[in-house]
Amino acid sequence: MKPILVLQNDSVEGAGRLSTQMTERGFEQHTFLGWEADYDRLNRNDFSALVVLGGPQSAYQTEEYPYLLDEIALCQDFMNVDKPILGLCLGAQLLACAAGGEVVAGERKEVGWYDLRLCKAAAEDPLLQGHPETLVSCHFHGDRIRDVPGGTTLASSALTPVQLFRLGDNAYGFQYHAEADEALLELMCRNNADYLVAGGVTIETVLGDGQRFLPDFERHCRTVFDRWLDMAAAQA
Repeated sequence: MKPILVLQNDSVEGAGRLSTQMTERGFEQHTFLGWEADYDRLNRNDFSALVVLGGPQSAYQTEEYPYLLDEIALCQDFMNVDKPILGLCLGAQLLACAAGGEVVAGERKEVGWYDLRLCKAAAEDPLLQGHPETLVSCHFHGDRIRDVPGGTTLASSALTPVQLFRLGDNAYGFQYHAEADEALLELMCRNNADYLVAGGVTIETVLGDGQRFLPDFERHCRTVFDRWLDMAAAQA
């Protein structure tokens, strides 16, 4: 199978649960830090799918982080040939921008464990069959996606109208951290202590809630990711 291209936008935070599942499914992962990647050498024909991870940047900070424009262009490139894309947090925002959407600063940060609610369109989505209509999920963001032209919104939360969307048949943007496992959750908290304080929560609260909610959350996210990896396998 052709490998999956992974763009990592934080120096230490990787793909968590998703990385584990890619390995279990036999996918080789070619991971590049967003600011170090040689985009001229990243050919969509060499990969079965694209994963774009989260990071501390904002999708609209393209002057400060010009490589974000390269990531947006790469998303457009994969979309043009209908290759699967999975964007997580910042990655979802960049995917939305690739479709001509807008990302703005939220009124307040959504950090910790909050309800994710499926929209009506989720009932027909191949990734979400059997997914609970409401699931306590892991959130770690301050920006929000305002709109995704041509996209289908699949889930929302009280603070964020677009938590999960699909473009075409196989490009998905997850504003919430569906890839979070125990190790990644702790790393995210330790790596962003000031951000948590700004969001009005503590490391102890987020990790403590994780003990309660993470097992069920991981179980459902595993199913969602497996179905997306089926799409990548069909390309491979």
